[in-house]
Formats: sequence, C-alpha cells, structure tokens
Amino acid sequence: MIKTLVSFAFLMTMTMVGVAQQSTIADEPLRMSMFEFHAGFHQPYGDLGELYGPNAHVGISYAYKTKTNILLGADFSFLFGNNVKNQQNMFRELRNSSGGIVGPDGEYITVLIQQRGFTGGFSVGKIWPIFGPNPNSGLLVKVGVHFLEYRTWIETREDEMPHIEGEYRKGYDRKRGGIATSQFVGYQHFSNSRFANFFIGAEIYQGFTTDYRTYNFDEMRITNDDYFDILVGFKVGWVIPIYKQLTNDFFYQ
Repeated sequence: MIKTLVSFAFLMTMTMVGVAQQSTIADEPLRMSMFEFHAGFHQPYGDLGELYGPNAHVGISYAYKTKTNILLGADFSFLFGNNVKNQQNMFRELRNSSGGIVGPDGEYITVLIQQRGFTGGFSVGKIWPIFGPNPNSGLLVKVGVHFLEYRTWIETREDEMPHIEGEYRKGYDRKRGGIATSQFVGYQHFSNSRFANFFIGAEIYQGFTTDYRTYNFDEMRITNDDYFDILVGFKVGWVIPIYKQLTNDFFYQ
C-alpha cells in the first residue's frame, strides 16, 4: 500500500509541477562546433590544367553551425600529385641528345618532379534538411573565399646538380598564387547516436593567380602573367561534432 501511495504521489507531482525532456540531434536543429578531416581529388582546367593532371588533397576544417543550420567555417587543404605535364621540356638546356640529365660527375641523375600546393580560407553555407535522419542532416551548399598557391616540386634523389638546386630551382618551379573562390554541393550527415558523422559532395575552385617567379630558365623569358585556374573535384570528410543537448521544460496546470 505504501509503495502504491508513493508511486501515485510521484506521478501527480510530475503532472502538476512539470517534466523536463532533452532535445537531441534527432529532434531539432542544434548549435554545434564541427571539427572535420577531409580528403578528395581534383581535375585541373584552365591555365592550371596546362601544367598538371589530376591531384589529391587532404586537410582539416572547422565550422560553427547555428540553430538555423547556417555554417560559418575555415579550412586548409594540402594539394599533391605526380602528374606534371611536359616534363621533357623542363631542364631542356641541361639535357643531352638522349634526353637525360648528366651530373657534374658524368653520371645520369634522377629528378623527382611533382605538384605541390595548398588552399586555405573561409566559407559560409547552409544545410537544408530535405532528406536525412534528422533536422541537422541534409543537402549541404557552401561558398568560400580562399588563397590558392601551387608549384612544381623538384627534388634530386641523393644526387648533386647545382644547376637545379637552391635559388636555381626557382627558375623552373612555376610557383603561382592568388585569390580563389569555391562552391560545394553535397550531403551532410549527423547520426542520431553521434558516431557516424560525415559529409560528401562535389566542389569547384576558380583561382585568380599570378607568377611568383620573375624568370623561367627553360623558357628563357621574363614572367609576370596572370592566370585563371579551375579545380573540379570530389570531397569527403569525417566530422567530430561538439554540441550540448537542450533541455525544454513543459509545465501543466
């Protein structure tokens, strides 16, 4: 009898005073910080496409998501690839009749030629919860402003070649940089259990770059040009969300 009375009193108290319930990520859009690790690939076009083939990228980013699913973020990506076009035309003044490069000791040397670069900047976006498991997931659209820089990475493997080392290397590396804009369209997923959080989609960059170097040795000309670079690619990332579950109080009279 005592247990029954205690139970009845507890239920009446909860009904008259109120109950507290937590709003989780499955219930409504939440404010959160998002730390992201991403990777993907790009196909270059425009002036950039004349120098390089496809490249890969890895990076990190941070974004803050509001209750209205607006995203404000910053990101950094490292670009790399081994598809450098017209390699046989590089160092042409140093090559012999067979196309090889002979070092000071009379031996052929091996030159590693690759692409290196980075992008870094800021973006703004929005999630439209038209599909997905909760109001925090759905169609993700972002636009951004970045700094884009790239060059041809030249390295001699355990060989000595003074003509392409140190300051001389700058006459071959085609280093360029400038402002770039970006657009991303994809899907943002937040798991109701917090464990599977990711994004995936397509992105495009438009770069407005200029020469860092004033002279190209192999072309034997002064360089002070402007370029229009395009990167079209695919991007996927793992997201670590940090958010606090909201408490809503419901009172009954």
